Amino acid sequence: MNRFMLGFSATLLSAMLWPSLPPLVSLPFLCLGAIVLTRRAPIVSGALLAVLWLTGFCLLLSRQGVPVSQGPFSQEPIQVRGEIISLVSQNRDWLSLDIEVDEKKLIFSPKRRLRLSWQAYEKVEVGQVWSFKIIPKTISSVLNQGGYNGQKQLLSQHIVGKGRIIEAKFIESRYSLRSHLIERLSPELSHLSQGDILLALLLGDKSLITQDKWQDLRQTGTGHLVAISGLHLSVVCAWFYAISFFSLCYFAPTFGRRNWAISVVFSGLAALLYAYLAGFGIPTQRAIVMILLIIFLSLFSRFSTTWDRLLFALFVVLLIDPLSCLSMGFWLSFCALCIIILTIDTPLMTKEITLSVTQESTLWGRLKPKLWQFWAIQWRLTLFLGVLQAILFGGVSIHSLWINLLVVPWFSFIVIPLAILSFVIWCIGLLISQSWLGLLQMADWTLKPYAYLLEHSADLPAYWQVTPDRLLGLTFLVILAGIVWRYLPRERQYWQWHMLMTLLLLPMGLYAGQWFQPRSYPWNVHLLDVGQGLAVVVEKDGRALIYDTGASYGEDFSYSERVIIPFLHYRGLNEIDYIFVSHSDNDHAGGASSLIERFPMATRISDVSSINAKPCHIKQKEWQSLKLHWVAQQHFSGNNSSCVLRIDDGRHSVLLTGDIEAQAEQALMALNESSVLKLESQLLIAPHHGSRTSSTQAFIQAVNPQIALFPAGLENRYGFPKADVLNRYQALGIDTFTTGITGQISVTIDENGPIVKTYRQDLAPFWYNRLFRFGDLINPE
Repeated sequence: MNRFMLGFSATLLSAMLWPSLPPLVSLPFLCLGAIVLTRRAPIVSGALLAVLWLTGFCLLLSRQGVPVSQGPFSQEPIQVRGEIISLVSQNRDWLSLDIEVDEKKLIFSPKRRLRLSWQAYEKVEVGQVWSFKIIPKTISSVLNQGGYNGQKQLLSQHIVGKGRIIEAKFIESRYSLRSHLIERLSPELSHLSQGDILLALLLGDKSLITQDKWQDLRQTGTGHLVAISGLHLSVVCAWFYAISFFSLCYFAPTFGRRNWAISVVFSGLAALLYAYLAGFGIPTQRAIVMILLIIFLSLFSRFSTTWDRLLFALFVVLLIDPLSCLSMGFWLSFCALCIIILTIDTPLMTKEITLSVTQESTLWGRLKPKLWQFWAIQWRLTLFLGVLQAILFGGVSIHSLWINLLVVPWFSFIVIPLAILSFVIWCIGLLISQSWLGLLQMADWTLKPYAYLLEHSADLPAYWQVTPDRLLGLTFLVILAGIVWRYLPRERQYWQWHMLMTLLLLPMGLYAGQWFQPRSYPWNVHLLDVGQGLAVVVEKDGRALIYDTGASYGEDFSYSERVIIPFLHYRGLNEIDYIFVSHSDNDHAGGASSLIERFPMATRISDVSSINAKPCHIKQKEWQSLKLHWVAQQHFSGNNSSCVLRIDDGRHSVLLTGDIEAQAEQALMALNESSVLKLESQLLIAPHHGSRTSSTQAFIQAVNPQIALFPAGLENRYGFPKADVLNRYQALGIDTFTTGITGQISVTIDENGPIVKTYRQDLAPFWYNRLFRFGDLINPE
């Protein structure tokens, strides 16, 4: 095994855990060290080159001609010319699109992309080149435990900035065969019941797939079937290889390697064409690189092992794009390959197949070991990828094993071949101005059993199992220990590795021992990052209450579903006792219906008329040894009528104020003076996101907080929190935090007082989670 490649690949894979990229002044020293140590310490040399290459790659991606804004929150317009490469989403008012910046660049420099939003947009198509005048934004996304890390995913796609289009000028349209095919095929497939799946399988266009179907795909563990990657390219390779090889053997038989070599090359070209039609997406790029490398090594290298080929493919993929390690699909693809290789290369499995081929004469005798091998591969894939899926998505489908056992062969032998054949025939009909949809309709019929399974997946018992993070870590250690025990020889010289296996099992024993010990739980206040909105989860002894629910937009997007519910799953919080909705503004109450539907037994406290809830009159309640005290100013309306909640454990307290403004603050201070409601609290969720209409000097002094948290989105259009309001708090020695800058803010309150942890600095302090200036990945702010 090549130690240089091993050091390079292992170091780049570890980049997921780096706190920051090295400074630019260190790059010459890294280069010198990599050269000097090439012969003496190839692993170290490869590691140094990996650090140098990732940093240099980000530098090239950052500095290629796109103007960099003057600061992280600059609103100065800039001019950008680019080609539209993807229409991400659209509704009646807004279009979201990705462009590839059209610029002069070095030969081997990466292509940089921007994600832009366009209001009152014109009719646009993929392949058009426009000159855009945009208001730049950073690539930041909402960051919360258990939630989708959009910032990391954007970086893995080379998207280094966002922007809002204010002017646009069309320049030219570049012809693309794939875009032309999508434009012609989409309307015809939209009339078929499973046309959305067919369009994704044939051309990699998932625009017809609804959010509900994506949810079903994820929960059944079959989302990989509609994202063109290694499985699809492998099926195409296998079918084209089989057809060409048997055809050549029949029409031009030979005893040499000629027919085999021609068939292998033909299958590689077929896979390359399919990858082009799929749009050469990031997962497709990785898969085609791996397939072409395996074909190349098979043709020209007779003595490399399977593991050597896998390492070489991994090395080339990371050399081409070191940011691949940030993509979830990358980890799923290579982990799947490792599992398959481990299964196939097992000596017992190889011996059984060899004996069956040489000794068995019946068809069943020859098929039995291969079916057994398929079963072995499938259950291992389901188990190990289930753990990986749980780490990435916070849960796992416990039915994915038997579902994939049925669906994967069906797609491999029926759906994908028939879909590709029908697509080829449709293309031939297109050339002669005929519409041949017969086979496409047949392919649509073959997807109906799969569609039925998706439709009824939610009816399966415990179809989606939430997995707490500590249990995931312990499960991973146990699986790793099992691999060490299973595959290492029992000779004495390997005793260190068997000792490691024992040490890996110790955390499980310690964790299990905690189940029998009484523990004193602190309580936690989590201010979630929901953009320009408010959502708070208070956690105590495995139960929770929720204060406000973030916004919802249209029928497809809700921060309750996108952030709050995944966070509750991540924390293992299945019992919600109270849902408080402060007032009716969308950024506070938009996700209420989703939460109420999910937790119908929760007590609802709100004065919002559309919510069937108990009114927010002055009341005290004991909950989990904490005292809840809530009140709303009934004689006010709008923001000032917000339901205010104070939580007290006898020594420490938190005050949640909604969107109250100066009038309501004055009324609360009157209640404080009359001892109806005590205001003084160590932790304050700042009123109205830090606007100038609230947080008066008198109110801040009455609350006298140690810490003030501002629920405000990064670069929001209101400019919240206002600079003078922040200065007002800081002048009194109060620590301030803003969700748009820090991500999720979690405050643990115990006998020693509040301890603040933020997502970007404490919970996930990795380089790709930090805030960057527009287009700049090297100098984070």
